[in-house]
Amino acid sequence: MPARTFNISQDGQGVYHLEGELTIHELDEFKAFLEESLRDLQEIPISLAKVRFIDIAALQLLIAFKRRLEPEVKLRISAVSAEVEDVLSLCGLKAALV
Repeated sequence: MPARTFNISQDGQGVYHLEGELTIHELDEFKAFLEESLRDLQEIPISLAKVRFIDIAALQLLIAFKRRLEPEVKLRISAVSAEVEDVLSLCGLKAALV
């Protein structure tokens, strides 16, 4: 099993900062984080500013998670790195996520 290549931290304003590489190898942990973040929150703020790489599997998980949220709960992407921006543009998924 590959070593973990991403980290999640939360700042004082409640924003979750993802850092590193989000790939198919981290999907179980990433999904667990997303599910846990739903507890008692009406907004889930996530920063992808320090994500160096995101693959299509991680993007699909993030988009599927966003689509299944209750109408009163919002997933807010507060920032994206240039690398994530490139992948979103190439895949045509920018509008679905940000």
